[in-house]
Amino acid sequence: MPEQALYKELVLDHYKHPRNRGALDGCTHAADGVNPLCGDSLRVELICADDRIEAMRFSGEACAITTATASMLSELVAGFDAAGVAALNAPFDRLLRGEADADAALGPLNALAELRRHPLRRKCAELPWATLRAALEGTARVSTERA
Repeated sequence: MPEQALYKELVLDHYKHPRNRGALDGCTHAADGVNPLCGDSLRVELICADDRIEAMRFSGEACAITTATASMLSELVAGFDAAGVAALNAPFDRLLRGEADADAALGPLNALAELRRHPLRRKCAELPWATLRAALEGTARVSTERA
């Protein structure tokens, strides 16, 4: 099976069977994110201790790319602090812009590299990241669009 087909299959699996979807009892950090151009809305809830993420869950109404990205991200960030999230986000941004190839640290998020060919859909993949960063910063609401 070609690599592109495997990646598409992984994204569809995370969309159809999202990991860590739903509310998180006892969350310590939360934020709501929106992509006004397409109507996606996402809520990220975290349990953090000693400035590190112990658990992440998400909910909302979102497209396949946003849902799959949130699902994949939720599996990767346990144990990360804000700096660790930023350090993981940087190679992901380069991947989406086509400035870098797959990065082992990104794990399944590498499956979204195809978005480099679809610039309008990148904000779908960026919404979970922006919402996660907002939750860590204590910002209640974030948008993928500049005000």
